[in-house]
Amino acid sequence: MGTGDRFLQKIEDFIRLHQMIEPGDQVIAGVSGGADSICLLLALLRLRETFGHQVSVVHIEHGIRGEASAEDAEFVRSFCSVRGIECHIIHYKVPEYAREHKMSEEEAGRKLRYQAFREEKERYPHTRVRIAVAHHLGDSAETMLFHLARGSGIRGLGGIAPVYQDVIRPLLAVRREEIEYYLAGLGQAFCQDATNELDQYSRNRIRHQALPALVQVNSRAQEHMYAAAQQLREIRVYLQKQAEAASQTCCVQLADGIRIEQEAFLRLDPVLQKELLYQLLETMAGSGRDLTREHIAQVRELFDKQNGRRTQLPYEMQAVRVYGGVELCVVKNVENAESNVENQEEKQFCMRIMEGFSEHMSQISKKKYTKWFDYDKIKNGFCIRNRQPGDYLVVDDSGRRQKLKKYLVNEKIPAKERERLPLLADGAHIMWVVGHRISSYYKVDKQTRKILEVTFCGGKEHE
Repeated sequence: MGTGDRFLQKIEDFIRLHQMIEPGDQVIAGVSGGADSICLLLALLRLRETFGHQVSVVHIEHGIRGEASAEDAEFVRSFCSVRGIECHIIHYKVPEYAREHKMSEEEAGRKLRYQAFREEKERYPHTRVRIAVAHHLGDSAETMLFHLARGSGIRGLGGIAPVYQDVIRPLLAVRREEIEYYLAGLGQAFCQDATNELDQYSRNRIRHQALPALVQVNSRAQEHMYAAAQQLREIRVYLQKQAEAASQTCCVQLADGIRIEQEAFLRLDPVLQKELLYQLLETMAGSGRDLTREHIAQVRELFDKQNGRRTQLPYEMQAVRVYGGVELCVVKNVENAESNVENQEEKQFCMRIMEGFSEHMSQISKKKYTKWFDYDKIKNGFCIRNRQPGDYLVVDDSGRRQKLKKYLVNEKIPAKERERLPLLADGAHIMWVVGHRISSYYKVDKQTRKILEVTFCGGKEHE
């Protein structure tokens, strides 16, 4: 068996180990024209008879390197044409996209590449599609070091996974030197991206300086780092499963968020607490990219603070300390959150409707933070909000009205607190000054047919 055959066998074994390809699969290869992607494409073509798959190509022209970029696209087109491979060249203006979406060109390029892959995937609606990308062993080590330097936890240190959803990485078991040696043996040309040689990029500095130094310490440093990353990924999967199980006992799904029950949460091991918080925030945000250990620590610290304390998080999320735990929710216009009770306090209310006053008469609540209202007397619907001009409430059974402002003054509620006091309102009619009185108009009596029960979860137990 020659060197090239041993190289292909290594890739074949890796594909089998991770069950990347099945007979009948359509494999879409991302091909830039560089050594790694040309090697990937050649390997996929050579292994078609072995695995029984079909191959097509997507090339992304990023609109960054001018004429050189156009030449790369033509190289890939010609390479595929000679071999009868279906090839689609897709053009993007990555710099403009990056500016519009306030992200780095590297991040924008990656997002657009995978967007192109997903669109290409739709061309095969009745076939299982695999998206093959050309990450190799050095890329995994580089990613591991990059995340380590940036302060990542176990997720970043897991490097690059061989399989992630429909994305496969058949070259992840081979080194860059092996790839170049294989291509040289075939006499196969490839494109050179000059930006890969510039040390102004963090990843390039790791590639050119840090990794070579580690290989000098141990020639198999990259292999050892990959093995460690694999172990960390396995540990992460275990933690994810444990956290998912814990969420069943710790979390309550709300209409617009999640409440984490304090008693059950604090019984968890600290490692599981952090993993659970990360999972909840990642799910709510739809991404974990900007979530850091500092954000997780801030949410964890809320469990030791008083009710009402809150912390702002990425993706317009917010964590609020409430009675019995912490609530996570998404809040628009975060900069106005401190003064906007409609955005904040409403998320601390629980409500239910009960039929018939007579059968519930013995249960009528005397608690300060749980009140009952005659549901059928509500004219405009109800909401939680701050005070507004014209607000009033009914102060006795004869129907006498009093302006809310006068009531608050008479109750000696400080002016600063009046602006943030949560109110349950039916139009301008204040049904409940939370923590204080309700309007006499909405009191339940023997004629009441439907009862609206409202509990402010930020209040103190038994009050």
